[in-house]
Amino acid sequence: MLALATRSFTPKADYDRDDEADMTFRGFLVFLDPPKPDAAKAIADLARLGIAIKVISGDNRYVTAHLAQAVGPRCQIDAHRRRDRGDQDEALWHLAPQTDLFVEIDPQQKERIVRALQHSGHSVGYLGDGINDAPALHTADVGISVEEAVDVARESADIILLTRDLDVLRSGVEDGRQTFANTLKYISITTSANFGNMLSMALAAPLLPFLPLAAKQILLNNFLSDLPSIAISSDAVDPDGVRRPNAGTSRKSSNS
Repeated sequence: MLALATRSFTPKADYDRDDEADMTFRGFLVFLDPPKPDAAKAIADLARLGIAIKVISGDNRYVTAHLAQAVGPRCQIDAHRRRDRGDQDEALWHLAPQTDLFVEIDPQQKERIVRALQHSGHSVGYLGDGINDAPALHTADVGISVEEAVDVARESADIILLTRDLDVLRSGVEDGRQTFANTLKYISITTSANFGNMLSMALAAPLLPFLPLAAKQILLNNFLSDLPSIAISSDAVDPDGVRRPNAGTSRKSSNS
């Protein structure tokens, strides 16, 4: 919100601070950048997938808190959870996982917060589109930016979103976990098949006067067994396999 005032006087070449006197108040200019209507639903969907949303902003604390509260109760701010920007790294390691909103933050502090979350065992994905986000984008496990972001942010990011929609992240997380689960299925099937081949070769080779399986036969067997395994790529995954991250894909059972 900006107050607008005017004054009439004879034009001159230079203006200074003294000219801002005896002005007439005209009214207020109010600027509003509301969150998208589907932002609250996207945040709730990410929370159901075990992904915690943390807001790190350089804006005023009251403006940022108002915006966070507008997208749902999951981002409502407790005044006692605001932390001093001068916290040491050791204190930040403890406070960062417990804090949902960081305000009036500079680029170096954004990077410190990301490192604190990583130190406490979380896998961190950072979404930003400005030049001030570049250090945090580079430090995060997954840097995410948008197509309209500044050049340095796009270059620092690992993933570029073509649309400004948090639901794209939800879709990507679900697809990634399904792909990972199906990959584990393929590895289990292939390992068990190869183990059988190796065990058969180890037991039969000393008893037979010839090699039980030639190298070409083993390769042909692997190739033929891989053909039906192609169907695993489109295999359905249990909801429990998508709801939480796999233990092998994150430092803890939740992402930040």
